[in-house]
Amino acid sequence: MRGIRSIVLAVSVLAFAPAFAHADPPPPIFTPEEQCDTTRDLVNNIRAAKPDATPEEIADAFVNYMDSLGAYARVPQAKESDRQITLANIERCGLA
Repeated sequence: MRGIRSIVLAVSVLAFAPAFAHADPPPPIFTPEEQCDTTRDLVNNIRAAKPDATPEEIADAFVNYMDSLGAYARVPQAKESDRQITLANIERCGLA
């Protein structure tokens, strides 16, 4: 009896797995406008202290700040990802 329940459960799970595997990805958390607003605030704050800061310096300052808060303690590879996203947002939003 136990074996039959296991098989029925496995077949049930496998029957639904393809539906989940082809599901649409979740929508982005922020709209492009919200991303630009947030990036603009970041750029303005850093350039208030250092008016000639380059996009690379701004991205580095952001990830270093986040790192100081422990944001990358469990996922260190996210640091470079956040740096690249910040650089892309600076470029896309015309904030270079």
